[in-house]
Amino acid sequence: MLNLVRGKRSFCCRLGHEASLVKFDPSGERFFMVVNSKVGVHQSEDAKLLLELDNGSRKRILCASPGDSGTLFTAGEDRAITAWDINSGKLAYSIQDAHPARIKGIVTLTRNESEGASEDPYLVASASSDGIIRVWDMRMAAKENAKPLAETNTKSRLTCLAGSALKSMRRPQIGNQKAEKLEEPTSG
Repeated sequence: MLNLVRGKRSFCCRLGHEASLVKFDPSGERFFMVVNSKVGVHQSEDAKLLLELDNGSRKRILCASPGDSGTLFTAGEDRAITAWDINSGKLAYSIQDAHPARIKGIVTLTRNESEGASEDPYLVASASSDGIIRVWDMRMAAKENAKPLAETNTKSRLTCLAGSALKSMRRPQIGNQKAEKLEEPTSG
């Protein structure tokens, strides 16, 4: 781990296995390292292992997205979206068969990433390798047969996903309107 402010190494730790994914939580206090089907939750300051999350299967975790209030969403070869409570290390809930193919990307859609949101994120987008992107209301995940809020087929082989819930600040332009020039009054 490097401290970019001081330009020096903060710490170094040896890993037992190669990590396929590293993500930081929104606060920067913890980071998550994915190794096959397990996620290690580490303290950012010294890489101390706080707890380990295990999905109970041999299927690899391919993507992860931390939420704002101690939630980590993972997905992968098991085609399920899993929500973890990273404070207790327990499974919070899961959407089984969220996609017909393995899930290659997942993103938590928060209202404003610069604010420390005090409520759990509830919109999550997921992308599978068959080209389907789905948006989920995670408040409905505990119900049987959870259905996505929206879905689209990109007709492409997707390998990752990024997104934001922020709206654009630009005003849409309608048609081919040109800005009218204001003439300054002339004195004379």
